[in-house]
Amino acid sequence: MSKQVTRLFRRRALRQAWGVAGFFALGGPWACHPEADTAQGECRTDAECGEGGRCRAGRCKALAVAPARAAAVPTAMPDGHATEVREAGLGPTKAPREQWSVDLGSVIYARPTLRVEPDGRVVAYVGTHAGRFVGVVVEGPEAGRVVLDLWVDGIIWSTAVVDARGWLYFGADDDRLRAVDPVAGTIAWTRRLGECEPPRAPGPEGVRCDVDGGPSLGPDGDLYAGADGLYRVSPEGEIRWHYPPASEGRRAHVMTTPLVTEELVVFGSYGRRVVALDHDGAQRWSLELGSDVDGSPVLGRDGTIYVGADQGGLHAITPAGTLRWRSSIRAPVRARPAVGSDGVVVVGSYDGTLYAVEPDGGVRWRLPTESPIHAAAVIDPAGRIFVGGRDERLYALDLDGHVYWRLEMPGQLDGEVAISPGGTLVVGCDDGYLRGLR
Repeated sequence: MSKQVTRLFRRRALRQAWGVAGFFALGGPWACHPEADTAQGECRTDAECGEGGRCRAGRCKALAVAPARAAAVPTAMPDGHATEVREAGLGPTKAPREQWSVDLGSVIYARPTLRVEPDGRVVAYVGTHAGRFVGVVVEGPEAGRVVLDLWVDGIIWSTAVVDARGWLYFGADDDRLRAVDPVAGTIAWTRRLGECEPPRAPGPEGVRCDVDGGPSLGPDGDLYAGADGLYRVSPEGEIRWHYPPASEGRRAHVMTTPLVTEELVVFGSYGRRVVALDHDGAQRWSLELGSDVDGSPVLGRDGTIYVGADQGGLHAITPAGTLRWRSSIRAPVRARPAVGSDGVVVVGSYDGTLYAVEPDGGVRWRLPTESPIHAAAVIDPAGRIFVGGRDERLYALDLDGHVYWRLEMPGQLDGEVAISPGGTLVVGCDDGYLRGLR
């Protein structure tokens, strides 16, 4: 499905959910406060308790909390710079409550990026479909306070990335990549990628140069961003190279966030393939998948690359670019897979199911939901999985598929959850609110 069609469905869904009838169907103003759906009541078997509990002495009981190791808590860097939170904290095993919410006025599609400020505060940075890019304090006495508020002329689909000096980088569908200096509170530079004219033409030509893929940081601090192909851009905005070269003509749009390793840059495209380049932009390999690749690739523990495709299936690809296996999932897989500590791969599908797939391609378990799952799952250091769905629920479960809780939300969840070092879930929603849950 094209990005234009996805946008249309999302806008229709929002109108339906927040029209007068939809407002009261969701429970009026009280629907903005999530409520937990937990196992309860009498039982004879575990099956009668649902996936969130176990039958003990004739009563449904909540699952025991899995053993957890403490997560590393980032601190402010000694040189006064900020740093990105690169390891999630431990998410809650009991249904969390809303600690704060901020109305950003439009769909939030991207994952919030957490940044530890020089003063130790954790701030979530995220963009919206109205072109608003904000920073919101996550925890402490200022939790929920907006500390950065910028506007750009384009829908923001991409997730921001933070470099070593604390600058943030993100793309938008006005064909531009931007750098933000959050200390100054300004856009430091803007770089147009591609030569699509006009930038907002209808159809594939209008989408081709949208800066949706990434950006990702390379080992030396350069940025890798998807638009009409893949770009390598310096931290100062200089374009190092573009793949494919102009001599190869036009190629398809890159929606995926590039996977950057020490040797390769791997990405999928609307050209129905996955491509691996070296850091100089030379192609190492290309693998045809037969349909658009919207989902971002991820690296497994053994070097295997996992990626979904619109024709369905999770694909396992060797570092040399050969297909190791393709799972039996038949519906589109557009989420980035998440890899657990034991190598299991967790990914949602448009058939409304969250899958846990073994490293050999076998399915460990399935969690059915009531609508497609577009958002990527996140796995915390204790092996707890958190994922949102288009059924307007946020789920928490473990690597064995046991559900801790389900949380009703007031809108679809298309973006990945971020977990702060203190355990706050930062969630963007299609109703335009950014929330902190704990």
